[in-house]
Amino acid sequence: MKKTVSLTYLFGVVFILTSALYFFASNWQMFSRLEKVALAGALIVLFYGASFLLDRVLKGAHFLSNWLLVSGVISFGLSVALLGQLYNSHADSYLLFLVWSIPALLFSLYTRYGGFYALTHILIHLTIYFYLFPSTPFGHWTLAHTWIAFGIGIANLLLFFTIKKGFIRSMPLLYLSLVSANLLLIVTAFDNEYSAFFTLFYVCLLGIGVYRYFHKETSIFIILSLFGTGFIIIKMFELMARYVSSLFFVGLLLAATLLLVGSVFLVNYLRKHSASRHWSKTIFVASVTTIASVFIVASVFGLLSLFMVDVSMITLFVLATVFLVIPSTLTSWPSPVKYSLMMTGIVIGMTASGFEEFSFVMFFVLAFVFYLEKRIAVRFTFYLLFQLNTAIFLGQTMELGAHALLLVMVLLIGIAYLLLKNKQGIQYGAFLSGFIALFSLITIDLSLSFHIVYFTLFFLIATLCVYVFKKQGLKLYWVSSLIFWFMLIVQLYYDLAWKLVHKSLLFAGLGIVFLLVAGYLDRKGGFEQKSHSILAGKKIGILFIICLQALWIGYQVYSNETLLTNGETVILELQPVDPRSLLQGDYVELNYSISQLEDTSIDDNGPVTIVLRENSQGLHEYTGVYKFNGKWNASYEKKPGDVLLNGKVTSSWGNSAQVTYGIEHFFIPEGTGLDVEGKVKTAVVKVSDKGDGILVRLKD
Repeated sequence: MKKTVSLTYLFGVVFILTSALYFFASNWQMFSRLEKVALAGALIVLFYGASFLLDRVLKGAHFLSNWLLVSGVISFGLSVALLGQLYNSHADSYLLFLVWSIPALLFSLYTRYGGFYALTHILIHLTIYFYLFPSTPFGHWTLAHTWIAFGIGIANLLLFFTIKKGFIRSMPLLYLSLVSANLLLIVTAFDNEYSAFFTLFYVCLLGIGVYRYFHKETSIFIILSLFGTGFIIIKMFELMARYVSSLFFVGLLLAATLLLVGSVFLVNYLRKHSASRHWSKTIFVASVTTIASVFIVASVFGLLSLFMVDVSMITLFVLATVFLVIPSTLTSWPSPVKYSLMMTGIVIGMTASGFEEFSFVMFFVLAFVFYLEKRIAVRFTFYLLFQLNTAIFLGQTMELGAHALLLVMVLLIGIAYLLLKNKQGIQYGAFLSGFIALFSLITIDLSLSFHIVYFTLFFLIATLCVYVFKKQGLKLYWVSSLIFWFMLIVQLYYDLAWKLVHKSLLFAGLGIVFLLVAGYLDRKGGFEQKSHSILAGKKIGILFIICLQALWIGYQVYSNETLLTNGETVILELQPVDPRSLLQGDYVELNYSISQLEDTSIDDNGPVTIVLRENSQGLHEYTGVYKFNGKWNASYEKKPGDVLLNGKVTSSWGNSAQVTYGIEHFFIPEGTGLDVEGKVKTAVVKVSDKGDGILVRLKD
């Protein structure tokens, strides 16, 4: 019962935060700018105030006040995003997440609470991500970005070892740092002049990690194995695209052979050491099987395409089944060889049967392997393949649309889940594939009524699964259910079938209901839940950090309102498009006539100030005079009516330079993009005496 109460509190808090995010992103026009700022401030006060209040009232459930304190920092981030929406500053900018990460970092250092550690890590890496991959059509990857990614990857690696040594206690941060280090170091190994060095560095690091954690920690070993497997396969495709030839594919076959031979010796060695964990061996065999299978399949199809061998799909299917699947299933070859050849045959067979539309034959092949193979991991994999082949077969024979096909698959998988009760491993395969099929129903283009029905069904099933499996202690099931639950929340943000404001009201209602139910169950059960309060003895310092957030929001509102009141008005030509921001809702992305400067000597990126003058049509034009990195391109004295506008050169080529001014995004009410798209011709911008611009409105 205690677990039920905690989960209900968590869901209630998440719903309230989600409601606020959706409401702000909807850009509802019935409120003025200052009224929206007041709403954002009220949200912050609500979470921080509730945290302090419940810390005094619920002495045995400090976990709730801790969650609310973290939610307060999240609400501050939503308020920062709202300010960007009100004053048309793009939410996907790294500056938003940089500002947001500062109080999260201060709370982390001051309270040493795991929730703040995780939030800070996520925000800092979002800052880095949007700096390296700016959400602008003019951003590009450079060698400098590669070295930045490498440095941050090493920093994550050092953080990982710091946590392992016990200097910081946070398991979520441990895994976040490990995953981030792998992702960033993998990024450096592609498409740059030092990729060979970065590849060798990562491979050596990966080898050391696999060797170190094979016997010790299965979870870390699994993560390293997954990244290693993915990296090798992606690298293979990169090399194949660059050096495609018959020699390359023969070499790929040789590499697969050497990999299998080496893995056989290693498996025999591990078998003699009882300290090796069963799951570690299983993951190792799975990684080798995946890599070798991909290598062999790529080699077979690559050689066939190069030599233009006229082999029918039926012949290819028979060869794969007779010479690969059946022998590997019936014999007791070493595990890496056995399963690599088996999976190679299955992949070739499924590909061939899919092309020639005789996928019903694959059912017999899969059933043959499934019946003879007793290992849980293999049966789990082949069950998923069976479901995939079922979808292919139904699509070929019944010519079902995406909606009908997914609906049939959900029903079939649901029946299979009930029939496979107590079948360890296989039932989880049905559970997983069923959730994936049901989630896919939400993502396809359907009518509003169908969206609501499938959303409700998915929400009820996911929520029920979290509660039931949590109570039963089935960690794999309830964690998977919780992941799908959060996936639903994210998916609904980008779902255009119904309005954000309507979803916001729904989540607000759900949040209130869940919190009331949690409070009722808590009082009725009289639980004494022991948890440490991060407010204990630190209220003054925490209040100081909260005040810093309030001061920053106040300063931003004051400075922007002052600029809007006192700034000089300019009118610029533009061309819009219509996407959706990560946090702030719909916006039009603007490309001005001044976004590309012609006849310049700029050959680098950096700050630029251009001189604007009003023409006879009342539009402000670029005069050809600019100051780049503090130096004017020509002698200049300001004339009456001149307006100086600051920007940043993002790229340059020949005698042209691409510039952004921080006024490239105009946020609009949800669903009004088509009303703006192609109809507006100019933008009204306020420019301060320091050269900073704010986009005020668009004009036809």
